[in-house]
Amino acid sequence: MSSSAHFIINILHQISANSPSLNDFMNLVSNNDFLASGVLVCILLFFWFQHDQDRVEKRKLIINTLISCLIAIAVGRLLTRILPFQVRPVLDPKLSYLYPFQHIADSMNTSNSMPSDHAVLYTALATGIFLISKKIGLLTFLYVFGIGLFSRVYLGYHYPSDIFVGSIVGILITLIYSHISIKNQINQRVLKFSTNYSGIFYVLFFLLNFEIATMFKSSRDILHYAATCIFHIQ
Repeated sequence: MSSSAHFIINILHQISANSPSLNDFMNLVSNNDFLASGVLVCILLFFWFQHDQDRVEKRKLIINTLISCLIAIAVGRLLTRILPFQVRPVLDPKLSYLYPFQHIADSMNTSNSMPSDHAVLYTALATGIFLISKKIGLLTFLYVFGIGLFSRVYLGYHYPSDIFVGSIVGILITLIYSHISIKNQINQRVLKFSTNYSGIFYVLFFLLNFEIATMFKSSRDILHYAATCIFHIQ
């Protein structure tokens, strides 16, 4: 752990040791799907249903954003498996005394801390929103870093470096995808499908936004259960 990260963790420890109300708030923000990614999904839905002269272009940008999120979260999960393992700060015996959140430590998963998949997803969403509206996008980034991601460092879920790397991944993937030519064909097909088969489209649209808002928890639980069943059969 770098000296700068240790300095930040010690500062946060001094705050958390004397701020039970702030601790509760950070715990709420970090573990509440609506306050985290749900707010960002709501902003995308606002733009999707907004009636103005740029409606079609905004919908194309939203499609780009949703696809970028799928790619980004897949890359983020891959990186947690190929990068050197780093234990979460709250689970590190050398640092656990700094965190008055033993109940959190007991329920935390032991996956690699690097990079933060929350940072990957949140910044991918925020970048997509920024490409739609610079003003709302900047406010979204402030919300993401000031509330959503700060809380994860505060509670010891991640080191600042985990957030930094995850953010770079999320931002870059959204920017890169928004500039590749194949997106135009995909957008046209998705928009055509949304017009010709609106019922099916909006069911799938809702499910995708729901999964993004909940960090794909339902899908991951199903896949984990399926993998467990297959392992026992073998």
